Amino acid sequence: MRWSLIACLGLAACSGSSSNGADAEEMVDCSTVTGADTFTVGLEKMGAQGAFDFKMMSATPAPPARNTNTWVVQINSMSQGVVGSPVDGATITATPFMPSHQHGSPEQVVVTPAGQPGQYQLTPVFLWMPGVWETTIQVTSGTATDSAVYRFCIPS
Repeated sequence: MRWSLIACLGLAACSGSSSNGADAEEMVDCSTVTGADTFTVGLEKMGAQGAFDFKMMSATPAPPARNTNTWVVQINSMSQGVVGSPVDGATITATPFMPSHQHGSPEQVVVTPAGQPGQYQLTPVFLWMPGVWETTIQVTSGTATDSAVYRFCIPS
């Protein structure tokens, strides 16, 4: 009897949410979430090192939603807090991460020039489950490296 109780408790503890897919159906009310960005065209962020300025030019869908997203970002140089010229030819990575679950996205974001000076397309930004996602965009151009984080809540 005692071993049966221990086995049942062990199974109950192991059946909680994990990366088994059950979390993908978790209900998230983004109206109650604080600290997330509100999507607007032109949502601007200064890089953590102050070397680059990041501006979200578009998101498809808008606002960002579950599954595949395509973003266009504008990267400009910065000097002493002043936005400068567009940055072409940069090496850029984009890394989605869900802090509450401590996991990233199963798909790698591909970054390509978007046709306008300093603009880059990021796709797929695959936000596959509801909740807050932080996407870190890291830019290296010449000797400068900088990053900014866009933080969006993806509703159920």
